[in-house]
Amino acid sequence: MSDPRHEDVRVRRAPKVGVFLGLGAGIGAVVALLAVALTPPDPQVPTPQAFGFLLLLLAPLGALVLGAVAVLIDRIGERRARVVRAERTSGEPPADD
Repeated sequence: MSDPRHEDVRVRRAPKVGVFLGLGAGIGAVVALLAVALTPPDPQVPTPQAFGFLLLLLAPLGALVLGAVAVLIDRIGERRARVVRAERTSGEPPADD
C-alpha cells in the first residue's frame, strides 16, 4: 500500500519567459537606435520619427524571437525532467523536547 505522505513528483528547470521577452524587446530597441544612428538622415523623415517607427517594428520582433527561444529551452527542460520522491509535511516546525 502506498504511503499518503510520499508522492512522486517531476523536477525540472524552466526559463522565466518574461525575462526573455523583456530582453528581446530591449535588444530590438537597441537595434532600432543603432539603425537610425548609423544611416544617413532623410530630409523628409525626422530622426525621432524614424526611430519611433523602427522601435514599433523591432521591439516586438525581438520579443517574439527571444520568446520562441524561451519556449525551445522549456521543451528541452521537459525532456531532462526527472522524477523524485517527495515527502508531504505540515507547515509547522518540529517541536523541541
